[in-house]
Amino acid sequence: MPMEHHGDLMQALVAKLYATVTGNDPAIKIPRNKYVSWYLPGIPFAPADFKYCANGFTGNSSEEVQNAYHQAFVLSSLFDQIPDTSSGFVTPEMQQTIFAGTGDRISSVYNDVLKYSRVVSKPLSKQEEAKLKKYRNLLSVEVQETDILTDEVKTVTKPGKLTVAYTAAMDNYLSIADELMDMKIDALSATGNDPESKRRVYNWNEKAKYVKKRLAAAEMAWVSQGYKNEYEVINAYIAQVAERNLVLYKEDLKRKFHNGLITSGGDGDSEFYYTTLLPGNFAASQGWTKFSFTENDFQTHAKQETTGWGADAGVGFGLFSFGANAKGSKTTSSDDQSAANFSATFEFTQVPISRPWFDPGFFSMRSWTLDENWNLSYDNKPVSDGKAKDNTGRLVAYATSALFVRNVRITSSSWKNHSDFMTKSISAGGRVGYGPFSVGGNYSNGQTERNGSYHFEGDTLVIDGMQLIGTVNNVIPQSPNPAPGLKPEDFVGGK
Repeated sequence: MPMEHHGDLMQALVAKLYATVTGNDPAIKIPRNKYVSWYLPGIPFAPADFKYCANGFTGNSSEEVQNAYHQAFVLSSLFDQIPDTSSGFVTPEMQQTIFAGTGDRISSVYNDVLKYSRVVSKPLSKQEEAKLKKYRNLLSVEVQETDILTDEVKTVTKPGKLTVAYTAAMDNYLSIADELMDMKIDALSATGNDPESKRRVYNWNEKAKYVKKRLAAAEMAWVSQGYKNEYEVINAYIAQVAERNLVLYKEDLKRKFHNGLITSGGDGDSEFYYTTLLPGNFAASQGWTKFSFTENDFQTHAKQETTGWGADAGVGFGLFSFGANAKGSKTTSSDDQSAANFSATFEFTQVPISRPWFDPGFFSMRSWTLDENWNLSYDNKPVSDGKAKDNTGRLVAYATSALFVRNVRITSSSWKNHSDFMTKSISAGGRVGYGPFSVGGNYSNGQTERNGSYHFEGDTLVIDGMQLIGTVNNVIPQSPNPAPGLKPEDFVGGK
């Protein structure tokens, strides 16, 4: 397999990054989702775009407050899309796709599930009802907020303190787990007697033990400061008790879903369901994981099935351009151009996505079903049939964390062959991408326009700023999947 082509090298780089964010090691104590969607190309962001994640809807002026609502609208709308699995994965073990939405929305399907579902109704004791309500309110809370423009008081659903603490500690744990996997994969990819290969092997053999200690310490902090055990016990209790009587539980879900709806006046009074990233200050954090790729990594990560997947999906991983605002079709691609002396470095981080109005645990419960109105409206489609590939349901998966990169540097002695292509494409109002990376050009998301920029330092392409390049997703299990023995008369509700 030739490794002198830009497209081949970028495909292998993506394969290595996939292995880093999804791979397992005995030191990593939590299961890692295997399904990753890549944006082609990435979406540029500025740290200021996530100000509301850390500070809420606040500001020193009405314009700043309005901008916070706009930021929330953009991000919430982006992460409300349902990943499409119909294009299939590389292999069952390598579940990656190019991001494409199904056309439906998480909030829309969830609303229909709450509307058309029929649930088991068996009496709970007063003590169980009170405990269930207390635990639910620890996970998400309803707060009163006053609109600075209209003085209208609204009830909004936001993550509870327990969820915030748990997710922040989990984010720290995942960052160290990514660092450990990056070191391990670097060492496994090392070949030859060049200094970089020797450094990678030495780095793993001598330093892995210290990273594992940091990982163990992060797990202890997750337990003590992030309330890991309490959080998981609470969720287990809710699942166990609510299975016997989902009526009150479902009413609580409906209320918090309703209170998660917010209006952004600056976006044409568009309504959206509040979504945030935790921790909210991740963009300014110094704890991002460093990633590197050299031609030595190519042999390990450029496997035949990876290349075949790219060809089958019609995906070009080399340089490509398309119309402004991502509305035009892709044009000239340079997958087959040479890329001698290739290497790349950047920093990346996985950031958990929080939707306080959305409770995916409901889909795993076995004490509910759907009524005939759902079947008539959606042609007997399930919520999910549980398959990772070719899922026929309406809500096949949802993004659990966002994958951001920054400080991207790609070195190749052949960049001069591509500089005219990049300059002409951008000057014509288009955008240039290279694999999942946005190289340059304008990107608009409503009120805000981002001008992705790049420059060269010798043979190194430097992509300025940070960008979202993908999401790590969770596949919804078979849903609904009522337990055997339940009879139609055991269910209540629906339309």
